[in-house]
Amino acid sequence: MKSSPRSEGRKFIIPSFFFIIALCVLAFINEIRFDSLLSFGRCALSNVPMNNGSSETPLLSSSSVDDEIRILIGILTLPDQYPRRHFLRMIYGTQNVPDGVKVDVKFVFCNLTKEDQKVLVALEIMRYDDIIILNCNENMNKGKTYTYFSSLPDLFNETDAPNPPYHYVMKADDDTYIRLESLVASLRPLPREDLYYGYVIPCPSMDPFVHYMSGMGYLVSWDIAVWLKDSEIPKKHLEGPEDKVFGDWIREGRRGKNRFNAKWSMYNFPEPPTRCTHELWPDTIAVHLLKNQEKHCCFLHPKMGSSPAPFAEIGKKAKDLLNKDYIFDHKFTLTMLSATGTEFVATGLKKDDFFFGDISTLYKGQNTIVDLKIDSHSSVSTKVTVKNLMPSAKAVISFKIPDHKSGKLDVQYVHPHATLNSSIGLNPTPLLDLSATIGSQNVCLGGEVSFDTASSSLTKYNAGIGFNNQGVSAALILEDKGESLRATYVHTVNPTTSFGAELIRRFSNYNNSFTVGSSHSLDQFTVVKTRFSNNGKAGMVVQREWRPKSLITLSAEYDSKAVTSSPRLGLALALKP
Repeated sequence: MKSSPRSEGRKFIIPSFFFIIALCVLAFINEIRFDSLLSFGRCALSNVPMNNGSSETPLLSSSSVDDEIRILIGILTLPDQYPRRHFLRMIYGTQNVPDGVKVDVKFVFCNLTKEDQKVLVALEIMRYDDIIILNCNENMNKGKTYTYFSSLPDLFNETDAPNPPYHYVMKADDDTYIRLESLVASLRPLPREDLYYGYVIPCPSMDPFVHYMSGMGYLVSWDIAVWLKDSEIPKKHLEGPEDKVFGDWIREGRRGKNRFNAKWSMYNFPEPPTRCTHELWPDTIAVHLLKNQEKHCCFLHPKMGSSPAPFAEIGKKAKDLLNKDYIFDHKFTLTMLSATGTEFVATGLKKDDFFFGDISTLYKGQNTIVDLKIDSHSSVSTKVTVKNLMPSAKAVISFKIPDHKSGKLDVQYVHPHATLNSSIGLNPTPLLDLSATIGSQNVCLGGEVSFDTASSSLTKYNAGIGFNNQGVSAALILEDKGESLRATYVHTVNPTTSFGAELIRRFSNYNNSFTVGSSHSLDQFTVVKTRFSNNGKAGMVVQREWRPKSLITLSAEYDSKAVTSSPRLGLALALKP
């Protein structure tokens, strides 16, 4: 007797479900073994005697008074930031500086206001002697930077000290990490007088004589610090955005005749990606926005967080460059954030003569994300993401009401050298998807396959390879069950300018198609994108950030083969108060 399709589906779904569980258990066991090996290694190393005659580990080594280069780095922070100071001492203490170079890293804050601060900070000073307390009240834009620079000539006015005590003095944020050897190498050929050094603001600007240096960290020669102490110019203009005001002082006083733009060796952490970010580069001088220890670890140890991307993201950079934001309809999005962190989003889309809309709410917990959406067709979509379900794994369950067959379970496991994604429909005849990539963020190889239990057939199988390295991203993907080959390439000239291309070869009809495109930031708030295809279509996007996180996007496309048709136009407005 022939079994029904329903029973066949059940026979398949049960072993498939146990197969996914087996993968997760295997990954969990490997994770435990890996952690055990690390623990064993740490125990073994802890028994190795350290040949150090002193009980104190200096933050940075210092040589004789005849040092070739002397640099002071002042990290502006707050008195209560004890854990961050201890962490920064540890990671800066692991750096070595070349012979003949003296680099002192000190923490800078204003007067102490609490009794516990007076005790704990005093202990820090006794133990490390790396704190400068300024005679000021803690402030963001009311003169703390001026007090720091103008106080240095008096603080280091010692008769037996070399003159000047430092060739360069630097101000840096406490979420910026500086590679000292790279900093020293960039300073060696530069003048030691009248120097203004840093990352020019805004992002697209490359001319250090037009704008000012970013607050992530900028450096001046010692003579400018002395000038700031004696000049009346900064005393008349202390309040305002401190880094911009500092640039105003330099310009008004006709100082900083020697300027150096350290872009793009100084930059923001690449996640989330913005116009001011790029990948972590080997010749990095400083990285900004390292808000937690996890980001510090990704920067200090690039192999951490270097797992290969999921298969679906191979070639994603080219796809985003050539297709993202090309909207030829009318779209409106309003995003509001509540005091509890819940995000509410209302979206409306007018396509031809039809209007679609939805309202969604997004709640983010420590390990859980809940996304609930109601659309204009009275459908309710729900997606629940559970992170850290087990080490390096997360699960996503989604369903739509009233469609009782829409349920789906996704499981992702990320290993330092592999990424696995599996998905199974929660219905009697589910569709099973499985994808995997191996390698690293720089080079990865992967594939995906889909199996339809209703027809007992493979509905999709693709394979691809991706390459990413210092502004270059390339991918080669065999898709459509081997019927077509897609090659993509993106070259990021700098964080403001990118070029890309996509070539598709279809073996069934020997047809070739290609698209080329570009993206360029005109200024800090405006991006222009263009694309051209061999089918005669040319498109353009202009996107303007007219207020923080609020965007207006204009899109246009012209088809040279449809001369009787009007160009396609689109408008998208995204508001985030």
